[in-house]
Amino acid sequence: MLGAIPGSGAAGETERSRRRRSRFVPRRGPGRRRALGALVPALGGALLISGCTGAPAGGDPEQTSGQDPTAGKATPTASAEADPALVAACGEFWGDPLYQDPTSRVVLDRAATAPDAGPSDPFFYAMTGDDVDLVFEDAPEDARTAASTLAEWFRTEPERGTEADLEAFRSAWDGLAGTCQGVSVAASWTVAPGAEGTKPAALVCADVFDTPGTLTHFANANVLTSNMFKLVGLSAQQVPGDRTEDVRATDELLAAEIAAVDDPAVGAALEQVRAPFQDALAGDTASDGLQQPLDQLSTACDAAGYSAPELGEDGGAVVGAGAARGNHTDHEGLT
Repeated sequence: MLGAIPGSGAAGETERSRRRRSRFVPRRGPGRRRALGALVPALGGALLISGCTGAPAGGDPEQTSGQDPTAGKATPTASAEADPALVAACGEFWGDPLYQDPTSRVVLDRAATAPDAGPSDPFFYAMTGDDVDLVFEDAPEDARTAASTLAEWFRTEPERGTEADLEAFRSAWDGLAGTCQGVSVAASWTVAPGAEGTKPAALVCADVFDTPGTLTHFANANVLTSNMFKLVGLSAQQVPGDRTEDVRATDELLAAEIAAVDDPAVGAALEQVRAPFQDALAGDTASDGLQQPLDQLSTACDAAGYSAPELGEDGGAVVGAGAARGNHTDHEGLT
């Protein structure tokens, strides 16, 4: 269950949501479409060099003989036959290959805030559905259908507030990822984990610094760093004794990212981020905080090509990478 700020009310959350949308939703129009068209060849090349080992659906079985049948399970394969419109739409939604402010991040933020703010402003959430449809308007029919299912969730469920069907959201989210998994690395990792050591460092960094935790154990719109601060602190603090399960789940999440990432420096920095969670689980609940480990991770992410954030705390909110680019999600008020 998502919690509201004491004394804030739905109106305050709705206003914050409007501000989020004005800063965060990608601009679209003819110029945007032209830019996406130019991205298609680059994205295809990025997919080919990002550790993709799986064979295209319906490919020659002899080309995969002798391979581990689980290798590249969720890793997309770009080919000359990939529909450019599908590549463009999936790239815009999931963010490949740079993972800077994709539409998917907006969608996760909106889904997390809907139970609190949806009943007071259902039209706002319906516009999120319009944004999803717009991204896929030129895509093949199966992708448009999957996008329409996700869009329809935003037109019908937020007004139900805490009764909104979040499992239906997850199903629609996974369905759209399935239509994109052949041309989007991020979508493929949404469908299922790939081989260890093959997840692009930029995607891992985006997951840590900029992606709302809607579908994680936190189940809120806060990014992972913000949620971690409430457990082990940005600066030194005592780990809350009543959050052991969250500490354990976060440790497991970080362990999975460390195993998945394709960049040793990012993996090593994540090990330092994970350390206070491991210490707490071992009984040492006096955390030194995450400032230094996250500074190291930011440096590693920058080197890997991801624009990492300048971290800070402002009433519990996090100044993230999006803020540094002047286009970010305001995560305050969700616990």
